[in-house]
Amino acid sequence: MHKKLLMLLFTVLLSGSMVYGSGFSIYEQGAKATAMGGAFIAMSNDVTAVFYNPAGMTSLKGLQLGLGATIIMPEFSFTGPTNVDPNLYTEAKKHIFPPAHFYITYGITDRLTAGFGFYSMFGLGSDWPRDWPGRVLATKSDVQTFSFNPVIAYKVLDNLSVAAGFTYMIGSVDLQKSIYTGFAADTYVESELKASGTGYGFNVGLQYKPMEKLTVGAVYRHNVLMKFDDGDATFEIPQLRNQKMYQYLQAAFPNTKGSSELNFPNEIGLGIAYAFTEQLTAEFDFMQLGWSSYDVLKIKFKEPVAGQTESEAVKNYEDSYSLRFGLEYKVNENLAVRAGYLRDNHAVPDEYVEPTLPEGDRNLYSVGLGYKLGKVTFDAYYMLLLQDDRTIKDSKLEVNGQPFPFNGTYKGMANMFGLTMGISL
Repeated sequence: MHKKLLMLLFTVLLSGSMVYGSGFSIYEQGAKATAMGGAFIAMSNDVTAVFYNPAGMTSLKGLQLGLGATIIMPEFSFTGPTNVDPNLYTEAKKHIFPPAHFYITYGITDRLTAGFGFYSMFGLGSDWPRDWPGRVLATKSDVQTFSFNPVIAYKVLDNLSVAAGFTYMIGSVDLQKSIYTGFAADTYVESELKASGTGYGFNVGLQYKPMEKLTVGAVYRHNVLMKFDDGDATFEIPQLRNQKMYQYLQAAFPNTKGSSELNFPNEIGLGIAYAFTEQLTAEFDFMQLGWSSYDVLKIKFKEPVAGQTESEAVKNYEDSYSLRFGLEYKVNENLAVRAGYLRDNHAVPDEYVEPTLPEGDRNLYSVGLGYKLGKVTFDAYYMLLLQDDRTIKDSKLEVNGQPFPFNGTYKGMANMFGLTMGISL
């Protein structure tokens, strides 16, 4: 009986976790750029250029500082699963995520500029009721990353600048879900994995102005391979009347350590900006994220969990891309108004979508203002994220090594607000 029970119990701790894709990529790293739908690769004419395109730093003089934050308020729901109740509605708990950003640049010479950025490029999470039908896939997920990015830019020609930088990323995860013990015990074991890790990467940028009104830009951000070593895997086993079964579950699910690694995607971005008048500028950007690097997730445990020391989960993510369009109109030398739109496409194939963060194709609309008061600039924005309903009909998710079709419809949206304060010294 014990061998059969072990087969029923075997659940990969992270098989339904660590889900990234477009939904976990945070591109809102500056209020001015975000107000323009994130279309800022070509312009990159404020201190947030450190993130969007460091080649643009050569247009900044003296010492520049930037500090700000984004408030992200996501909402998710799931209707289904269809094999249980196609009309069953579950809403994820609402949370507020406040990723912050900080930038500094300094013009060393007329042609050489150095900069540094601190920001959270990947993150967010989800929180579902503990007793919902998808509890064996995910109950709560919290993922955070922090990037430290020194960069340097050089003006090769009067109309051409290049840049390069180094990225050091740290991250943490807190992943929770339930494990069904099978009919022998007919109960759930609550699992949690907490881990932290580090990784390294680099980024390069180019800004070229072939004519006075036209600017083009390009950026590349390399993969960051983050290693999570010796995370804490803990299990909460409910009290059972059958003490032998309780002791058996304790032995099968010991608190132990788990290690894994995650290859964050590379990014390629192209932008073109055109100044129709001295007041009106428009930009269009294309951004691709190489999520195909996330195809398989492997986890190793120091002690056997349900008789296993290693697990493997197939992800099969696909490269995704976004299209961004932004406008800026300068009312006067102190006040600017902005608007933007972007289309962000999903990275997770339908058959592998799971509730840790059910991302999908999204339309985002933004508006914002910029106001200059002496040497201080305030930029603010509001962005509305509307995610297309995503109906899953051929789920290929697995639990305990067995198919766990979780078909149904995911809905999602988010409100985002942001502010960046810049200081010129």
